[in-house]
Amino acid sequence: MSKADEFAFQPGRRIKRKPDFGAGDWAAVIVVSTAAAEGRAADTTGPLLTDWLTGHGYRVPDPIIVADGAPVRTALQRLLVDLPAGERPRFIFTTGGTGTNSDDTTPEATAEFIDRPAPGIMHALWAYGLQKLDEAMMSRGRAGLCGQTFICNLPGSPGGVRDGITVLDSVLHHLQAQLADVRDHDDSHRHPAQPAPASGPATGVVHTSITEDPLTDDAAVAVLSPQMGAVASFRGAIRNHDSGRDDVTGLDYTAHPQAGEILAATCAAVAQEFAAESGGVRIWAAHRIGSLAVGEDALLVAVAAAHRREAFACCAELVDRIKAEVPIWKQQHYATGGHDWVGIGS
Repeated sequence: MSKADEFAFQPGRRIKRKPDFGAGDWAAVIVVSTAAAEGRAADTTGPLLTDWLTGHGYRVPDPIIVADGAPVRTALQRLLVDLPAGERPRFIFTTGGTGTNSDDTTPEATAEFIDRPAPGIMHALWAYGLQKLDEAMMSRGRAGLCGQTFICNLPGSPGGVRDGITVLDSVLHHLQAQLADVRDHDDSHRHPAQPAPASGPATGVVHTSITEDPLTDDAAVAVLSPQMGAVASFRGAIRNHDSGRDDVTGLDYTAHPQAGEILAATCAAVAQEFAAESGGVRIWAAHRIGSLAVGEDALLVAVAAAHRREAFACCAELVDRIKAEVPIWKQQHYATGGHDWVGIGS
């Protein structure tokens, strides 16, 4: 099973929500096709997106059909600039114009309006598409935020749009909440971890978080308990070399919107597995995202057990599982000014 299948498309990992959570907001669909705009071909992708979004309660007008090239920018301008801020759509999905033909400039037009890119979304779309079609790697789409509107470019084929819907359906509700600044998770990750109180769980997961804040040194203290005096910890810091290069200057970490839930589930599963062997463990894990310089901690894990052997084994297993299962991507930067995405497509 690929990482795309592992994190994005299992219903059990989705946030519970009403099916019509989009009621009260509206979304726009832009179909980029010169042939459809000129009446020489039928629109085969707009209805797919319209049906999907209306199924979640969004009000969706008829798709806006435009020719490739400059008309795409004009359509985005009308939705994102000309309309008053309170009347702009919550979502804009485009389909078409993401390839390598000379007039495939939808990504360039979209980039002009994006304030905050969302590269993790696009990498999830590419990863899923590549399971079916090698040409999926040729899509140059963009995704990101313009104010409180989320914009995403999808391919111009019905199959590409269906794949996009499959990937995005699992995070649409979470995007909706964050665009409206509604938090459907607690903010405990924004505060330093505190030592576990005596009334806390004797075993299990003490703390998990994905945060943009620097990681603290409280993990080892937090997992201590009178029953568990063996503590093993791991700190993963940014190094200055990788893949034969010694000019790494830093990394940008991007997390899937449900990465926090998956991290918590991974830690709980490892704790349960080791409970049968060791009589119980206590786990603390945090992963940092955002821009990190060489020497800064990206991952901090601590495990307490009654004996050191179990603590070491559980800590090692947990670090391996976090790296394999939690959807966090890293873009590596070099002193020469170049960069690459580590592990994408592997």
